[in-house]
Amino acid sequence: MPTVEINKAQISYEVFGEDQAGCPPIVLIHGSTSTGRRDWQHIAPLLALEYRVIVPDCRGHGRSTNPQGGYSFRQMADDVAALIQALGYTHAHVIGHSNGGNVALVTLLEHPEVVQTAVLQAANAYVSQDLVEKEPGKFDPERVARKAPGWRDDMIALHGATHGADYWRKLLQITVTEIISEPNFTPEQLASVTRPTLVIQGENDRVNAESYHGQFIAQHIPAAELWIPEGVGHNVHLEQPCAWAERVRDFLRRRGDAANETLYRLHRARYAESRETLFEARAAADGQDIKGQVLTEEQQEAIKQALPEAETGSLKVLLTESTPWALVSRPVTDLRRATSNHSERLSQVRFGEAVRILDESEGWARVQVIHDGYLGWLHSAALQPVSESEAAAYRAESQTLVVGALAPLFACAEAGEIIGHLPFGVRVPLIERKGDFAALRQPDGKCVWLRASDLLPLEERPASGAEGIPWALALIRRFMGTPYLWGGRTPWGYDCSGLAQTFWGVLDVALPRDADQQFRGGEAVEGAMQPGDLLFFGRAANPATFTTQRVTHVAIALDAEHYIHANGITWSTAINSLNPDAPDFSPSLLKALLGVKRYR
Repeated sequence: MPTVEINKAQISYEVFGEDQAGCPPIVLIHGSTSTGRRDWQHIAPLLALEYRVIVPDCRGHGRSTNPQGGYSFRQMADDVAALIQALGYTHAHVIGHSNGGNVALVTLLEHPEVVQTAVLQAANAYVSQDLVEKEPGKFDPERVARKAPGWRDDMIALHGATHGADYWRKLLQITVTEIISEPNFTPEQLASVTRPTLVIQGENDRVNAESYHGQFIAQHIPAAELWIPEGVGHNVHLEQPCAWAERVRDFLRRRGDAANETLYRLHRARYAESRETLFEARAAADGQDIKGQVLTEEQQEAIKQALPEAETGSLKVLLTESTPWALVSRPVTDLRRATSNHSERLSQVRFGEAVRILDESEGWARVQVIHDGYLGWLHSAALQPVSESEAAAYRAESQTLVVGALAPLFACAEAGEIIGHLPFGVRVPLIERKGDFAALRQPDGKCVWLRASDLLPLEERPASGAEGIPWALALIRRFMGTPYLWGGRTPWGYDCSGLAQTFWGVLDVALPRDADQQFRGGEAVEGAMQPGDLLFFGRAANPATFTTQRVTHVAIALDAEHYIHANGITWSTAINSLNPDAPDFSPSLLKALLGVKRYR
């Protein structure tokens, strides 16, 4: 292994991979009492497929000397900065684990000039009381000799050849002295960081998770990302090396250079709502050519302003004046996250609703749903291409509401063979009445018949308010027992926000698609709720654990106590009560109640 003199110590290091033009190397910093090879032997070759990777032994570890007999995180950070420069680089992606994560954090704050990006795993920005209480006993040499001889033998094998067979005792002592002393960064100091940062902490990390160290760092470093993989302990890179390597590579691809970092921050600040917008722009390695796709020309212009020297000719804008229009010609079709029937159902689009076709791929169409702005993929065969004026005309002519739960369709004006159904809540254009039947014009221009009793002209619909809300609630109550369906918007299956959107939709009040979006609208209700109010449930913000408010569920008030909701508890549409003495009271839902909103 080569060595280089850094700050009066001989620092030993290994190198993997080749230098890439215009791409800074990666420096991997190991944890306490370990070495670079021990901590990163599986990770370094994976990262070396795309990057030059430098793996040093920190001073006093492995083959690196320690002439001063002790160390601090600041001293090791000085070593990292000097090593990067001594090897001929101006910047590096600095990645550290555990104590090495602390070294990477100190490097990030005190030597930002050499840091391209930082990945901080199992790091802590301050010394919490639990570390002061637990770590001295854990690192006590006598305890290690008695109860952890395997750790002792491992340290002798790693460090003994350079530092002597009994050095492990001193290494434990100088390590724990540092652990319970530093670092001590304030939120204000963390807020000064300008480099892209990824924070990693295993969900079951017994060293860091208890005091939410990862969350603390990620909350206070601007634009930091936080990854907390489930079911993983302190050594994420060892427990899940493939997932770890892919996560880090993805982070470096997205934020590993100045141009892509600019795009990331623009995306995060203005276009982060992926349900209603699309921002998939990436800069080439030289930062001069922007490729990918965005939804609107306004986004393209924002990129030009943020990166005036870059070319955007390769950037595709999906929503322009020439973007095709279509109407949904099936009773309902699933809106998927990707071009697969196994992909997540994001929502559903119903008969006669308009979309813009943003892209097409092998029988799938990527669309923007006009009425709520949702984006996703659906089967192209479910669409009838039309012009913008034809879509507007069809909507204007759709002056009749389907009030039947699942209204049967017939080929002619008689109760013959049922050829399909239309779901409750869709609007249709009627063109003829004949006895008990009415004909509607489908998006393709053909006619189909329904029973007139399943239809209601919009002019006969009760107005929203004292008359309309009880009428709409009576219609919704028919769906008691309807299966819960993630993304569902029909009586074949509803999800919670789909039911709320449908309820208010029949009263001609347009709601966003999802519960958290719906929660941002309406008026906050103080005091007793009224029929039609929306109850929102989820997780309240908790500053102590650095968690933010999260809205996950919505229900519709039936009266001052009861509410109806499509839910994943009973996997159906059901009624519950806020009254603790009621048989249908749900204590878990009451505990999760975040607030009530009123729409009109």
